[in-house]
This record gives sequence, C-alpha cells and structure tokens, in this order.
Amino acid sequence: MLNMNRATLLGHAGRDPEIRDLAKGERAASFTLATTERWTGKDGRPAEATEWHRVVVYGPTVAAVDTMLRKGDAVLVEGRIATRTYRDREGNDRTVTEIVVAGPQGMVNVLSPRRGEVGE
Repeated sequence: MLNMNRATLLGHAGRDPEIRDLAKGERAASFTLATTERWTGKDGRPAEATEWHRVVVYGPTVAAVDTMLRKGDAVLVEGRIATRTYRDREGNDRTVTEIVVAGPQGMVNVLSPRRGEVGE
C-alpha cells in the first residue's frame, strides 16, 4: 500500500523564526506561515480568509532560515504534516498540527525578502 504525507504551502512568514537548541548540538527553527485565499463573494464584493500554519524546521535548513527569513517574507515551504500532543505550563493537554521540514524532502525557500538584503 502506498502512502504519502506531503504539504506544499506558499504564503508569508507571520513572525521572525524562533531558534531553539536541541540535544546533541542540533537546532530547530519554528515560525508561523499565513496563506490567504481570495475570491469574489455572491454579492460581487471581494472576500478573503487567512489560515495560519505552524512550521518547524530541523537539520541544515535551520541555518538558512535563521539568517534569511523574517516576518512578512514570501516563503515556499514543503514538508510533512505532523500532529503532536504536549502538556502546557498550566498542566493542560494541547494538540498542535505542524508542517515539519526535515530530511531531503523538506524545503524552505524565501522568495521575496522585504529587507533588501538578499543573501546576507
């Protein structure tokens, strides 16, 4: 039986990436990504809806995300969809769905930095 878990999103970074140190000297980057759908309503007026996605990056891509990605940048993300449960500081169980970018199938491509400092 064949299976595939892959998500491709094109949107804008909702905040600067947060970089965390993990065990064994590894790091992870996380940021939010907004994707907006626009259409014309039945009344002829423009309408839109924005979805917010949590993105978590592992491996060598973290360094590029840390250096290049900033809030508002247009970004293309390819990764897998993962759902996890954790306990917050108040002791409540929380479930989150994230786009995980790791391994050769994952990608983060900053398409239009808004700072005028491409590659810096």
